[in-house]
Amino acid sequence: MKPRDFVLFGAMTLFATLGVKAQTPEWKTKEQIIIFDVSGASGGTFPRSINPRGEVTGSTFSGAGSHGFVRDIDGRITTFDAGPIGTITVSINPSGEITGYYSDVSGTHGFVRAAGGTITTIDAGPDGTLAQSINPRGEVTGITFSGAGYHGFVRDIDGRITTFDAVPPFTFPTSINSRGEITGFTAELNSTMTHGFVRDKDGSTTIFDGPYSTGSTGITVPLSINSGGEITGYYKDLNGAPRGFLRAPDGTITTFDAPGAGHSGFPSGTTPSSINSGDEITGSYSDASFKTHGFIRDKDGAITSFDPTSGSYRTYPQSINSSGEVAGYYQDASGVHGFLRKP
Repeated sequence: MKPRDFVLFGAMTLFATLGVKAQTPEWKTKEQIIIFDVSGASGGTFPRSINPRGEVTGSTFSGAGSHGFVRDIDGRITTFDAGPIGTITVSINPSGEITGYYSDVSGTHGFVRAAGGTITTIDAGPDGTLAQSINPRGEVTGITFSGAGYHGFVRDIDGRITTFDAVPPFTFPTSINSRGEITGFTAELNSTMTHGFVRDKDGSTTIFDGPYSTGSTGITVPLSINSGGEITGYYKDLNGAPRGFLRAPDGTITTFDAPGAGHSGFPSGTTPSSINSGDEITGSYSDASFKTHGFIRDKDGAITSFDPTSGSYRTYPQSINSSGEVAGYYQDASGVHGFLRKP
């Protein structure tokens, strides 16, 4: 995977109760799926993360570039810019702290936005930083790049940064849980194969692969780790189609496919994106005609598919919180819109 392709692609469990959420307008409405657009977002609204309180963060695109936004539990949307050129927001924690990255004339930088709006820049390496995930304690993980490759980093609550490599020279962290465990994927130099990894709080790292990863081939991409250490993501089969997996803390891997998912090759297949503390998984799948739908997999393995509207033809759930609320985006004839799906 080319670094710039990754940038473009890229790129929880506390004090959330139904009793609290029942007091908000959204939980009083009859609609299970709520559609929303950020004002002025001519290029689309792209939610990326939802916290236990139901606050949603993401990015918008317009002629003026990309901007961050946060949507509160009453539906009010606040937009913000971490830097002068473009802002991509990726993750929000239970306290409302947001992380992501932005660009300016000197390069790409990570950031943390406090719930009150104060923005702190993160520079973990000399040639750029992409913050990818923030946990309940405020620890941040992501990617830093230099002339020698792409490396992982973790930033503690005091601002101290530790860089690490799962397998040099390409390490791409995607998610950090409340215990400080980090998952992501890694690749060797001149290799077309990617491996999954999980890094403990103490820094020890375990490498793992999906079932079709043999010899010098195979793609394994973990995308989310929950508070119990369960990991979800996708691997590619022999046809190149993505298939879902759930990895238990003991290393046991369970594979799954959304009903109706095609297997003829990319982009048909199943692509999980997020797992919550109750082992519920959300993501998307493409059918044989390459139409993309959302799905939710419960802890017992039952899978429910959904589309925000009858006119949507690409649905991409991005995040599921501890109450089972899902945030993501979809595309229809008029553009790209955000959605919030109640359980």
